[in-house]
Amino acid sequence: MLDMGIIKIELNLSELTQAVEVFSKNRRQALEGLGKDIREGVSRFFNQLLHSEMTLFLGKPDQSLNKRNGYTQREYILKGIGALQIRMPRDRKNEFKSKIIPAHEQIDFRIKEDLTLLHLAGISTRMIGMISRKLIGIEVSSDTVTKSLGLIEENALNWLNRPIAEEYWALFVDGTNFRMQRRGSTEKEPSLVVLGLNSKNQFSILAIEPGQKDNASCWGSLFEDLKRRGLKAEKVRLGIMDGLSGLENVFRESFSNAQTARCWVHAKKNAISKCPARLLESFNVLVEQVMYASSESAARVAFKKLQEVLGSDAHRAVCCLEKDLESLLVHYGFENRLWRTLKTTNPIERVNRELKRRTKTMETLGERTLRIVTAFVALRLEYYWQQFPADTERVKYLKSFQRRELESVIGTMIH
Repeated sequence: MLDMGIIKIELNLSELTQAVEVFSKNRRQALEGLGKDIREGVSRFFNQLLHSEMTLFLGKPDQSLNKRNGYTQREYILKGIGALQIRMPRDRKNEFKSKIIPAHEQIDFRIKEDLTLLHLAGISTRMIGMISRKLIGIEVSSDTVTKSLGLIEENALNWLNRPIAEEYWALFVDGTNFRMQRRGSTEKEPSLVVLGLNSKNQFSILAIEPGQKDNASCWGSLFEDLKRRGLKAEKVRLGIMDGLSGLENVFRESFSNAQTARCWVHAKKNAISKCPARLLESFNVLVEQVMYASSESAARVAFKKLQEVLGSDAHRAVCCLEKDLESLLVHYGFENRLWRTLKTTNPIERVNRELKRRTKTMETLGERTLRIVTAFVALRLEYYWQQFPADTERVKYLKSFQRRELESVIGTMIH
């Protein structure tokens, strides 16, 4: 006799011997037969359990005039078991509400959590539908997968708008575009992203909000919202951003104790676009000597060399860098172990790439789904950044997370 909690299975020696012989002849067939037997056994157990639940219900004082009224046959999908044939008892007054198997629940809610995890991990609803029969014994519709996101929607949205209790000394500011499915057409949805660096040099996603990424006033509104959520403006000492006109002024108005730094990647890209093609190779080499100089003074010497060598032939490109030079050298005023991190908005670019990778396989992406996926990806990155701060070499590698880490994130959002 096997005791498995509330279910006991009794087998005699002859039955065990026969089972061993069946497995030795055809293991696949034996496993399928065993699965069927288990499902039938679990179905009987649930039917007995529901019968007892009805008995207890009818035994209540206010149900003294109520009686049984037969059964409704239905299918219920239990995680780890598969499809069960359930006889749902009914009463004459139609007042019985089962707590064991709720009336409108056809799939174990734990399976819905698994579907949510698969979807948020980047598998499309269509693909989940295709492989679900193999994975969990049933075929689920794309609509079921999408609706399963409702399990985490509230927690996801709450996390994205959480109070900011921690202090952040540097903010990385950049925008991105996501494709949104609306009324049968796909449109680009601009979003504003703010990444914070705390006293332990750990990154945290502070905001991913819809907005016009090329509009400085939209950024100003987002900065004010961050302060309303608790961000201590006086603690912010640095803002790293692209060259959007007016953004630096808006940032300094919101964070008066902060300097602004220009992203080297954006600045270099803009300068190269103004450089004659025949000088691109030389220009790129000289610019990188400025970009990766060992000190601020060395960087200024390298820039002077750039001016002397290409200033006349690539005047527009050199001037493009010169107008932003002071902002491009701001990172030298901080610890040198952080220079690589502070000279670009690459940390946000990594966030953007991860978000786009997760949403790329989704056939449709509405605003609701985007917000939930955003929170999921952000939490996964938070787990990573807690282990590898910005001043470690390993921060530049976004390693794949193990299943236990995925489950930790989904558990955070569900519970």
